[in-house]
Amino acid sequence: MNSPFLVTPQWLEQHLHDADLVLVDVRMSPPGLTPKKDMQAEFERGHLPGAVYFDIDDVADKHSALPHMLPDAAAFGRAAGELGISENSTLVFYDEGNQFSAPRGWWTFRNFGAKRVYVLDEGLNGWTARGNALESGPAKRPTAVFNASFNPAAVVDMAQVEQALGSDIQILDARAAARFYGDAPEPRPGLHRGHIPGSINIPYGELLENGRVKSLEALRQTFSAKGGRY
Repeated sequence: MNSPFLVTPQWLEQHLHDADLVLVDVRMSPPGLTPKKDMQAEFERGHLPGAVYFDIDDVADKHSALPHMLPDAAAFGRAAGELGISENSTLVFYDEGNQFSAPRGWWTFRNFGAKRVYVLDEGLNGWTARGNALESGPAKRPTAVFNASFNPAAVVDMAQVEQALGSDIQILDARAAARFYGDAPEPRPGLHRGHIPGSINIPYGELLENGRVKSLEALRQTFSAKGGRY
């Protein structure tokens, strides 16, 4: 798919040594897996050349009972800066290739002011499938300053969701259908089964084909079939 927010493994081969490029590995342990997979160790076993590891589980609001809630801007800026990332870096996020966590990294950094952010289509698997090498060991970038500023328009709270119920605002649920319909338990402790009333289920996996984002026409067909507007 042609998109201003996606880059291909072929593109990355040509730009790997660009001075302002930072590859950001955001692979995550699968939700509900106990004990959690050590993703820092996974990163050090093999990652794209020059990449840093951003831990979505760890860089989060530590005062919330819910996982993966956004931290405040100061905490985020410190974490990004320690990885050698500034708000002016060109950032390419990747996961295994299932687009499970790379878009979350992309979204998070955009919310805090990063200006040039992309997702690697096909992820790590797409990179290695072309015969490209991985690197092992810890990240080696010098620290930087990330001037973080949170964009409140990108996030809604519970009251805003409640106000949207029954209106023409679409609420999309990207979880698997079994979780949406309450047929499967939530992998995170304490969360109820089911979905927000009136929401539309478009599982994120149905937007992909072999690790790549589907074509625009195929995405239109998927959204239309599910009752979504675009």
